Amino acid sequence: MAKTRIINGGEAAGLLTMEACIEAMDQTLRAVSAGEIHMLQRYMLPQEKGNKFALMGADDLSLGVCGAKVIVFPGPEAKANHTNKGIVPLFDSSTGALKAIVDAECITAVRTAAASTAATRLLAREDSTHLAILGAGRIGRLHIEGICRVRDIRTLTVWNRTYQRGEECCRWAEEAFGVKAIPCKTPEEAVRGADIICTVTQAREPVLMGEWLKPGAHINAVGACWHGDRELDSAAMAKSRIYMDQREAVFREGGDVLIPLNAGELKEENIIGEVGEALLGRIPGRQNRSEVTIFESVGISVEDLAAAHLIYRLALEKGVGIDVEI
Repeated sequence: MAKTRIINGGEAAGLLTMEACIEAMDQTLRAVSAGEIHMLQRYMLPQEKGNKFALMGADDLSLGVCGAKVIVFPGPEAKANHTNKGIVPLFDSSTGALKAIVDAECITAVRTAAASTAATRLLAREDSTHLAILGAGRIGRLHIEGICRVRDIRTLTVWNRTYQRGEECCRWAEEAFGVKAIPCKTPEEAVRGADIICTVTQAREPVLMGEWLKPGAHINAVGACWHGDRELDSAAMAKSRIYMDQREAVFREGGDVLIPLNAGELKEENIIGEVGEALLGRIPGRQNRSEVTIFESVGISVEDLAAAHLIYRLALEKGVGIDVEI
């Protein structure tokens, strides 16, 4: 009987490097737009104490695998106590064999930042040196790590609702990447003059206003992944060329797009297409130095699948994890 590789959280985190995940997400976004992917849209069931049980399934014909992230998105209590867990069961799509069960804790955070980095590498100006982060949690820090790999970032401005956490993030970034890092007391202070902006918050109302954006800026809009939530105001969306991780997902869940579009404050012509289409050369990317670009990322299941497959492949190479019969 074929065995299943079990890869726990510590093992997965040790294998899933940012550098490798950026390339995996670049290829995954291309595969989405090339039609090599089938995905179930995210389904969530509300649970007690603000928790949400979620199922995100996909296959990847280019990798020959299928699977799903099964996770409980935590409410306040579970988040504070770090009790929520998630897994990605990984199946061979031709035989149905359960190849692996991978702990999902690191996958969501790393693949989110890696996808933004792949988009930034394509869309941000080559001479970008000032990065602004709104939201100094784990995913915000991973965005710093990723984007410092693809652009020569020299100045970092960070805003967080808790100022102390922003300060801690800045101290970490200065030591890790040698940047000049400045904690900010308002989102506007962080965003003014920034070349690249990442919104990585849990905001339900806009924290980024269009009037703050400099010509030529690029934005990774990451935090709002529900149709009633948004991080960017209508003015920011209306002045930008918008690229999506996946069209169906954004038009189902992307409040940054849906709210102004339904209100008549955003024109459909601002929505250029999927970032994978631009990576494939099917639609244009950045056209000039002054236009503002947005990567609207709601997070898609195939990104989890691709990250889990990468972890599994590296685990086999390095002899990490344990094999069990199920």
